[in-house]
Amino acid sequence: MLETKFLKNKFNEEILQAVEESKKIGYIPTRFIQMLQLQGNNAFEVVSKLVTKEATTGLEKLWEKGRLDLSVEAVMIKNEYRELFDSDVIKICEKKLKSCGYKI
Repeated sequence: MLETKFLKNKFNEEILQAVEESKKIGYIPTRFIQMLQLQGNNAFEVVSKLVTKEATTGLEKLWEKGRLDLSVEAVMIKNEYRELFDSDVIKICEKKLKSCGYKI
């Protein structure tokens, strides 16, 4: 339980860092930031719901910038975070990333 909480906190921090890095390259994920704020910056809750939806605006913008590594999908499929998510969610992330040419 404590380990899972630590892992979720680490995941949250990495997502927030990715948002900050995205801003530096000229992509401000306004809607995602609003969703984070509504959830008290709980990125785990936001991304769990978000990636199963068809919307891929953020993914497309990061692809255009050549920085798919900053996408929530790319962070979610990292080996250290996979256990936090259902295998179907991971498969969705992988499919979306592969469709953009991201090496998994």
